Amino acid sequence: MKALMCYSESDFRVEEIDKPRVTESDMLIEVLYCGLCGSDIAKIFDKNSKKPAVYGHEVVGRVVELGKDVRKFKSGDVVVCAHHVPCGKCHYCRHGNESMCKQFKETNFYPGGFSQYIKLSDKHIENTTFKIPEKFDLLKALFVEPLACCIRAIERIERLPGDIFSVVVAGAIGVLFIQLIKLEGLKVVVIDIDNSRLKLAKNMGADYIINPSSSNLTEEIKKISPIGVDSTILTVTNGSTLNDAIGYIRLGGDINIFGMSQMESFFPVDFGKIYKNELTIRSTYSSSPGSLARAFDLIISGKINVSPLIPREV
Repeated sequence: MKALMCYSESDFRVEEIDKPRVTESDMLIEVLYCGLCGSDIAKIFDKNSKKPAVYGHEVVGRVVELGKDVRKFKSGDVVVCAHHVPCGKCHYCRHGNESMCKQFKETNFYPGGFSQYIKLSDKHIENTTFKIPEKFDLLKALFVEPLACCIRAIERIERLPGDIFSVVVAGAIGVLFIQLIKLEGLKVVVIDIDNSRLKLAKNMGADYIINPSSSNLTEEIKKISPIGVDSTILTVTNGSTLNDAIGYIRLGGDINIFGMSQMESFFPVDFGKIYKNELTIRSTYSSSPGSLARAFDLIISGKINVSPLIPREV
């Protein structure tokens, strides 16, 4: 079968590799679509990431072969699936840190989403794979895994009615966050230096939009909420966005590092303010089986609109 092999950021090759063999508990799917995640791009440019490699983990595919013990799906089913599966029982899982689970880190698709076929283990089949209804737009289903990551991020933040969130950068992930926050009846301020993205954010439900390149960010936040926002989600994290957040978030507020700028991993941070203002800084790296199920339901039901995020030239 064919697979897109990455040797470096400038060297990709379509190569013939062995088709995965299915055991009695596995399932083989033919890849129909695979999204390109920011984490894939980070690995492509990471000199320390093992290469050659087949990337891709936001996968929609058709079941073409099943082991004799597989009962949940049948040949011909079209499914969306996610790549990592926590055990649900270890110390990390019991504390809600599924992304730190040993099994989570060890499970993956073989060989990767940018190939003709991938093999799903029994763990994937049971916990991270969902049948897509007939006639549903398959490109929309690609957003199940990224939406699940967003859901888990919000669920890890303490929030109360009347809270105000800020979301930094209204890319695809930011737009998902906007909708999730609005579904909970909360207000959201979107911060971005791109006016076209701010326009999209407003159309997708943002209550307030701010371009910090043309206004004083902290002053604008104070106009909206004199005490500052309750929580902020950084879909892009660097020295500027993090320290800005420390300045405009309320006392005792919560900062979630969701996306990390790979080009700027080390930068000065005002820990004096973090300490004196009792701020919480947490990060959210990935999804969980529970957040995947909730994401699937939200997208299939249409409660989360991903249509504006899909390029139709495919």
